[in-house]
Amino acid sequence: MKPALPPLSRRAVLALGALGFSRPLIAADARPSVAIVVARLDLKAGTVSDVVNLTPAPGANFQPSFTRDGAAVLFASDRSGSNNVWRHELASGKTTAVTSTPHNLYSPTALPDGSGFSAIRVVDADPAYGIESKQPSLWRFGWDGQEIAPVVPVMRVGYHAWVDADRLALFIVDDVPERNAHRAVLFNRATGQSTPLTDKPGRSLGRTADGRQALFVDQTDPEHWQLCAQGEGEASSRVLVETPVGPEGLKDPNRSQYFAALPDGSIVMARGTLLLRWDGKPGRRFEPLAELPGINGNIRNIAASPDGSRLAFSVTLTVPKA
Repeated sequence: MKPALPPLSRRAVLALGALGFSRPLIAADARPSVAIVVARLDLKAGTVSDVVNLTPAPGANFQPSFTRDGAAVLFASDRSGSNNVWRHELASGKTTAVTSTPHNLYSPTALPDGSGFSAIRVVDADPAYGIESKQPSLWRFGWDGQEIAPVVPVMRVGYHAWVDADRLALFIVDDVPERNAHRAVLFNRATGQSTPLTDKPGRSLGRTADGRQALFVDQTDPEHWQLCAQGEGEASSRVLVETPVGPEGLKDPNRSQYFAALPDGSIVMARGTLLLRWDGKPGRRFEPLAELPGINGNIRNIAASPDGSRLAFSVTLTVPKA
């Protein structure tokens, strides 16, 4: 019999679930702060510069994404008491709340037509993963922060990425905790048809530069996680590149699985404070792009602006030594 764990608040369960969809094992006050950091990316010069922490105050701020015009960064934050969606304007430096709800919202992502955003909404959370248990979890919102309707009828969507206006890559959370069998699919809203991607997905999803295929990390082989691409109706995926191995001694479940696709077809991932890039060419591997020790923590979620000139990432901050 497993030892009993101390009870956690509903908010703690959900916040922990959003950072990994794993069973909560630590108390809420033991969680590290998570910051949103933005930087300029110049691939021609091979530089990452103007690195700025948008959320210097303590708290959990995570899952950044850019608006379609690249002018603002959306992210989830627990600063209001529940996880709501916030927006940071890059030109003015102003940060404002987009939503104000007692529910918990995660993974805000601009809609393909720019009319609003989609987000994972959790009202009735299951006790194992913190995912919505009674109704579809992926919802559409207007820029006024109001809920409009579910994006898809699919239950237990934990993460998502738009491939185009009709198709989305979906990470579907298992409803049997002991089985822990999450899966990823490419779902067509117009037809209701799903294309299986993998039964061992990473938590990061995206699309290829040409907008024809979904991108995902396949963790089927625990020794060789692979970044793959697959389109609707295709029977198998195309392996692009093996993901970077973590630092020595790092357990496999904690290896980086987050990536951002750039307009030139290349991919950015991270290992600790090191950003790495695969140039998109077959047979090549991830190479160091920039070391960012000043961010004071490990990079997790990564997003790229539509034009590829900026990066945003969440950073799990380390506690300074006394």
